[in-house]
Amino acid sequence: MSPILGALLPIFAVIGVGWGLRRSGLMPAEQWPAISRLAYIGLSPALLFSVISRADFHTITVAPAVLAAALGFLSMGILVIALKPLIRTDGPAFTSIFQGAVRWNGLVILALATLSFGLDGEVLVSLIMVVTIPIVNIMAVSVLTVWGTSAKKPDVQSVIWRIISNPLILGCLAGGVANIFGWFQTGPVAEVLALMGRAALPLILLAVGAALDFSALNARRHLLAISVTLKLIVAPLVFGAIAWALGVRGDALAIVVLVGASPGAASAYVLAQQLGGDRRLTAGDVTASTLFSMITLPLAVWIAVQMG
Repeated sequence: MSPILGALLPIFAVIGVGWGLRRSGLMPAEQWPAISRLAYIGLSPALLFSVISRADFHTITVAPAVLAAALGFLSMGILVIALKPLIRTDGPAFTSIFQGAVRWNGLVILALATLSFGLDGEVLVSLIMVVTIPIVNIMAVSVLTVWGTSAKKPDVQSVIWRIISNPLILGCLAGGVANIFGWFQTGPVAEVLALMGRAALPLILLAVGAALDFSALNARRHLLAISVTLKLIVAPLVFGAIAWALGVRGDALAIVVLVGASPGAASAYVLAQQLGGDRRLTAGDVTASTLFSMITLPLAVWIAVQMG
């Protein structure tokens, strides 16, 4: 069994447990938003702080891989907009296809990279998150502002505040400052944050499973197929090509491809709900990309490993 497949199976098993807990009623559906919020706002920043603050950046080269990932997201955004005349659908549905193609579930990929590539993989994905979260959010909000149906359009100030107050970005930035000055790398504070961080990924994976909506897979299947194809097949090819052109090789190349091949994130549904996207199509995309990524993720990373 390959390392990536060996890491993927327990991750999807935990996602399946989350779906089973919600489906069985042992954890009612109305409780899951609070669990997801706890993991996202309370625990994930602690995890990212702990990872970044303790990282030894003298032993790893991250800049080319982070740049490749950023250019990958920008390229996918440009590609989807260029394909709009060919997709032939209404504005809200197009925004959902766009979000499906460019959004990624960073915390799921963080868990996978940690199990597959160790500390270096964990650090690299964390840095990719802090650089690309603003890029992806700006692109998604811009597209929803133009083609969404909500009468409430976000202003520039609200978009900027949404990005700079993102708890994942704040956790990474705080960890970077601590790394530079040598703060909280040992001692009680570091131990508390590390303990909180270890609780983040299991809760996130359980919440991902609980959010799966299989009934949404029947919503506009041809558009769903376009969205999932762009995310799980086209995106890893684009990310891999850019990384290769920038000289990224080895595990770093595999991680960039892993980021490109990530399933969609539930945050896309929230943004579609707020800004007039097609919520049903977005829910279907998150569910379908999560399910099919169990097949495409190991294949994409295997190809990247052979190339690198």
